[in-house]
Amino acid sequence: MSAESTSIVLTNGRVFDGTGKPVSDGGTVLIQDGIIVAAGPARDIITPTGSRIIDVRGRTVLPGLIDGHMHVTGMPGLLDDKARLQAQLRAGDILRECLFRGTTTVGHAGGCEENLVLRDMIDAGTLPGRARLLVSGVVTATGGHVRGDGADGPWEIRKMVRRMALAGMDFIKTCATGGFQWAHEGVGSPDYTLPELQALVEEARMRGRRVHVHAHAQPGIQNAVEAGCDVILHGAHIDARALDGMAARDLIYMPTLYITSEHTWGSGRLPEHMTSRMQAAYEPHREGVRQARELGLTLAAGTDGGPRPGAIMHELAQLVGCGLTPSEAIVAATRNTAVALGAGDRLGSLEPGKVADCIVVEGDPLADIDLLTAPESIVMVIKQGRVEVDHLPASMP
Repeated sequence: MSAESTSIVLTNGRVFDGTGKPVSDGGTVLIQDGIIVAAGPARDIITPTGSRIIDVRGRTVLPGLIDGHMHVTGMPGLLDDKARLQAQLRAGDILRECLFRGTTTVGHAGGCEENLVLRDMIDAGTLPGRARLLVSGVVTATGGHVRGDGADGPWEIRKMVRRMALAGMDFIKTCATGGFQWAHEGVGSPDYTLPELQALVEEARMRGRRVHVHAHAQPGIQNAVEAGCDVILHGAHIDARALDGMAARDLIYMPTLYITSEHTWGSGRLPEHMTSRMQAAYEPHREGVRQARELGLTLAAGTDGGPRPGAIMHELAQLVGCGLTPSEAIVAATRNTAVALGAGDRLGSLEPGKVADCIVVEGDPLADIDLLTAPESIVMVIKQGRVEVDHLPASMP
């Protein structure tokens, strides 16, 4: 199903375009053929004859939110053929729930080739009503944090990156340290060596792919920074040395605070070693984000929350708790995350020429970010110019 061909005009809204510019009160968003034509003060926008007019009546219009680090299927190395098929079917349901909650794009952090079929069906419109999917190709060490086909040493790693690029993966995911999941590993113990990560980054850049790296603490996180991995994930025990290195290299930090929040470790479903590690990381993780903001690092948003549609809303609240303003948090989960995923030229803001992904929110999340955590606050979702969710009391035909 293609994007709607008629113009859509959202009027009388509180429009925040995701770039950090001031809100346009009583603003308008003009969409044509699935693309943003204009967004801003109503006086500057001419409504084409025959447009579908939607009066949002003082509600807030935002770009569609992006969860840049979500697991819609399990680790490829832990799934047999039956489990992989089941995971793909469930993933379609997860992405439907994401879209209904206002997440229009998901960066899948543990991809496999079957995910590409799902991605392409969503993009083609043969599987409508789902969030857009961007898929990572996982390059992992033998016995490393992520389970899958191991690639060890610079040339094996280069070959794996080439295979991922050939398959059509959108970006590369790798690991520089251990993590919370496995009892035998430390959160900072190196996973790949510096020369291995350098080879991975160089090969990925040759093939136009960004590198997202799981990295929690020293000494392993320093390898990720020195190798120049584009996006540093997690950083639960990130320190000043790593942050300074990221600032010098203009790397993006996607902290995934959700994974060390009570939403995760307070569930009572995790083994003790995971719960204790997450609890121990709670404050250092948030202090790292506070320092990153003070240094002016680019912050992006992801949850590492497994199949939890709506978790990105709680991630925004966590970011605000670390000192970001609500507008900064929204920019992190829109424009900045689109850039982190290599899609900043087409997604992430309500700028002319960008894909028309936007949400309409009851109330003002720029004054109270917690509004977004209530599912009923998302009253309209538009993806690629198509109205996917409409709970407005009286939207005009």
